[in-house]
Amino acid sequence: MPQFSGGRLAGELTVLGHDPTRMPPRELAAAGVGLLFQNPLEGFVAERVAGEVAFGPENLGLPPAEVEARVAAGLDAVGLTGFGERRLRHLSTGQQQRVALAAALALRPRLLLLDEPTAHLDEPTAREILALLARVRRDSGAAVLLSEHRLGIVAPLADRTLVLAGGRLLRDGHPRDVFADPSLPSHGIPVPRATRVALSLHLPPPLPLTPQEFAARVVSRRGPPDVLDVACLPGRSQESALAPLPPQGAGQGNGVALLCEDVSFAYPGTTVPAVSSVGFALRHGEVAALVGPSGAGKSTVSRLALGLLRPTSGQIALDGLPTHRTPFSALARVGGLVLQNPLLQLLAERVDDELLLGLRHLPLAQGRSRVEQLLETFRLGDLRARHPLSLSEGQRRRVALAAVLARRPTVLVLDEPTLGQDESQRDALVRLVRRAAAGGTAVLAISHDPEFVNDACDRVLVLRAGRLAADLPMSLAYTDPARLEAAGVGLAEVPAAALTLSRLGRPTLARYAPELMAALAP
Repeated sequence: MPQFSGGRLAGELTVLGHDPTRMPPRELAAAGVGLLFQNPLEGFVAERVAGEVAFGPENLGLPPAEVEARVAAGLDAVGLTGFGERRLRHLSTGQQQRVALAAALALRPRLLLLDEPTAHLDEPTAREILALLARVRRDSGAAVLLSEHRLGIVAPLADRTLVLAGGRLLRDGHPRDVFADPSLPSHGIPVPRATRVALSLHLPPPLPLTPQEFAARVVSRRGPPDVLDVACLPGRSQESALAPLPPQGAGQGNGVALLCEDVSFAYPGTTVPAVSSVGFALRHGEVAALVGPSGAGKSTVSRLALGLLRPTSGQIALDGLPTHRTPFSALARVGGLVLQNPLLQLLAERVDDELLLGLRHLPLAQGRSRVEQLLETFRLGDLRARHPLSLSEGQRRRVALAAVLARRPTVLVLDEPTLGQDESQRDALVRLVRRAAAGGTAVLAISHDPEFVNDACDRVLVLRAGRLAADLPMSLAYTDPARLEAAGVGLAEVPAAALTLSRLGRPTLARYAPELMAALAP
């Protein structure tokens, strides 16, 4: 769509043999191009699920019976049979992403372009979607091009990997060949950690792409490694990010910052509660992850925690303030929320002004000084004069997080904070979260990112069907990863590799790459 975005285009570009600078997008769609946005809400045009999936086939002028058949097939393919009459705004973000994929598949594309299709999905659902894409490619012969940061689950299915850095094509080849380049992490490319450990051990080719492949290769090799190449391990910045966590409540005091007692909530007009009998306490200086399948109620819990929603039953205290009878203006002074969709909370016309919005209570010089620090910390200095809505999804997310942290809240809720972030940005976020916790802030992070949960959190809450199914310390990633796995917590690469090694007869305990290296060293 270069004719819509503007700018200067050099070189030659063809899509299914057509010139996209001359051919309108509607004709490209008719020719067989399907597009899935990173944020599904940006592409929706209908109110209900069936209408959204039908929109493309209807605009192709297909007979009603064919449109109906394609809608049914698309919803069945993404596991949403029976959702046709549901309102899109009542769905979770993960469910909305599945609707968007069903709408793209309903066009029967020959070329399917996907912008981080798994970003809003829990790992089991993400793997299902990727398996679906593999079947679509196999059955239809369609070409699939997807941009992704979750390389650990995408790479094993890819025929080819193209690495972009600084606007240029850095590498192009099979994933096993491309990931063998030890310089990729320095460009922010999230090469799977098990793969990086394999490189440091100089395992012979083919290079393993998953923790299971890594463990099988280690067990099948005779004897200890001959050479350890520490250059392939996470760099100094990441090592500092992976320093031991402070004890729970190690910040300013150890009192309860967020208390949920037997909380239930049902949305108006619904009969099934979105959240049922949820109870937990979060202390100052504690970082907890809230995980679970798409639609489990995680975002509802986050809004209840900050008083954006009031419980149907039960009570919530935010820094000692009962949310059901405290004015929201008072709650807003102690709570901070970074939404999953940053478009919903960006208000200013410049990035630096967005960061300054919550600092009006400070002297102007002090506020601007804090803004400058955050611009540098979040690598937003070059974007300070840009309109936040003109930025990429990942950049918008960093702006929203910086704006909330500028106020230094007592309780910080993060809804999928690593979406759209590269490896270096994720590591920086881990350091920021730990720094905030060390200052006494309690952090509740909703996340589908096992690496972030492993690196940043000292506790994990598992939500399933609106109920709290488990409340476990993240130290189990080192001592008993099988227990986390059994509770439905997605394991990060290194604990997953250690667990597989143990199951293959080589007992290993490791949470981070240096620990795995030490366990496998001579």
